Amino acid sequence: MPLLPTKSSLRAALKPILNSISQANRTLSSHQISEHLLRSERYTSASTILAYAALPSELDLDPFINTALEDGKRVCIPAIDWARKTMQPAVIENLDTDLETGRYGVRSPRDRCPLVEPQNIDLILVPGLGFDRDLNRLGRGAGFYDRMIESLIETLGTASTRPVLVGVCFNCQIVERVPTQAHDFPMDRIITQTGFIEPV
Repeated sequence: MPLLPTKSSLRAALKPILNSISQANRTLSSHQISEHLLRSERYTSASTILAYAALPSELDLDPFINTALEDGKRVCIPAIDWARKTMQPAVIENLDTDLETGRYGVRSPRDRCPLVEPQNIDLILVPGLGFDRDLNRLGRGAGFYDRMIESLIETLGTASTRPVLVGVCFNCQIVERVPTQAHDFPMDRIITQTGFIEPV
């Protein structure tokens, strides 16, 4: 029976795959994901959305965010507290003027952007290094999203009262199996450039 990959070995395998994606494919995939999201019921029924400001290797949500802002949605981006290793959603109105580039090249809301309690959000778009078809997520190892999701679960309890969690990735980031631990929490759905992966 073959050994399952560890989280660290899976991260090491996925990073060069992500870095090898051409800029043309990144741009195309970004617009394809935007179209899938904008047509979804999860988007149309959401008032407040927590997206993310992509790192160079991540699937870029900027086209989606710009359209959501034009549609009058309240859009948040994580404001990161590096000392406490936590993050909290902050409302933005403009990607160009409301974000600043900080540690590790992460774009984060400026201090003037008002914070929002995560339980007031309807839809959370979650980046990751890898996902599997059981909707498990492999993060980068710092645990920022894990802690935020854990706090949500402790506060709100059930899936019917908390935001919908949608993992966002390229098709090449879907792996056979993501190793999981007790603190890992699965997504409700995953979206790639070819569409949604729904729970079985």
